[in-house]
Amino acid sequence: MVYHRVITEQPANTGVKVEGLTGESLNQQQMFERNHFLPPLSPPSGFELEMPGRKARFITLEQFTPFERVQRDVVLECAGNGRSLMKPPPPGTQWALDGVSAITVTGYRLNEVLGPLPEEVIDVVFTGADIGRVAPEGRVPYQFSISRELAMSTVPLLVTHIGGEPLNLAHGGPIRLIVPGHYAMMSVKWLIKAEGVTEPFRGHFVELYRYFDDDFEEERSPVGPIAVRSIISSPLSGEVVSAGAVEIKGSAWSGTSEVAMVEVSVDGGKTWDKADLVRRETGGRWAPIRWAHTAEPEAGPVDIVVRASDESGAIQPLRPRWNANGYANNVAHRIRVRAVEP
Repeated sequence: MVYHRVITEQPANTGVKVEGLTGESLNQQQMFERNHFLPPLSPPSGFELEMPGRKARFITLEQFTPFERVQRDVVLECAGNGRSLMKPPPPGTQWALDGVSAITVTGYRLNEVLGPLPEEVIDVVFTGADIGRVAPEGRVPYQFSISRELAMSTVPLLVTHIGGEPLNLAHGGPIRLIVPGHYAMMSVKWLIKAEGVTEPFRGHFVELYRYFDDDFEEERSPVGPIAVRSIISSPLSGEVVSAGAVEIKGSAWSGTSEVAMVEVSVDGGKTWDKADLVRRETGGRWAPIRWAHTAEPEAGPVDIVVRASDESGAIQPLRPRWNANGYANNVAHRIRVRAVEP
């Protein structure tokens, strides 16, 4: 089943309705789609790899053969997910809670493909084949950088498959970067170039994805790892449920550390109960978890709230945060249902 909500058509930005956010991996037809620009008309044949003091190389899918192929369950989430829930909503794509997807990716460790970085490299800049106009620079490609430390870790992947299928054009095929645990602006699609640079990269999108006018972050600090979040996928807001026994289910994830606890309230956040957590046996560090809780509400309106916390001690706030670009709003998910006597 596809759970799409179309937000914009050109470029395509489509979300996943909450009933699709169960913690199970979605395929490429089901997952959310985020674009700043229109995609290229045809897929790139590979990407250029440039490092200081080295001869440039052109990397194609065939050249991945010597490297270990790895599979990971990850959460891909837009930094603006939850923007429309801020008060007032900042400008930008008006995601509700639908700018996110649990997916299973297959690819190759970036650090193995890059090899040892020259000592003078500070950042690695990734360029996509999508190009558009921005202010004040004018016409630019989509570019984002990651630090030397992150590039040399085992975290980033050069992804060639999602859900066991070759990466399609809509989602950045044939090769895209995915950085598990980090918001999706880092996960450059339609990769055509990876370049080591000797000065901190200050491209348009790196400068855009920063916190401005945020009470919790230093001014202009970069948007960091994915904030801990939980979603109620069942029941849906407005549904009629049975008083005395309602099963509440959903998923949770964090880019900082493992999810430690999910709590559910059926009285609008006055009292809380722990949900049962169901972790994937082979999911790995970046996989979402499923959670479930059976509540016994009385007949009438029921205000259900869920919040997750992770092992770093971070916990979802009960009120939405605000910043000028609408990033990382991980406010606790609230719904209202009506309970009736069976």
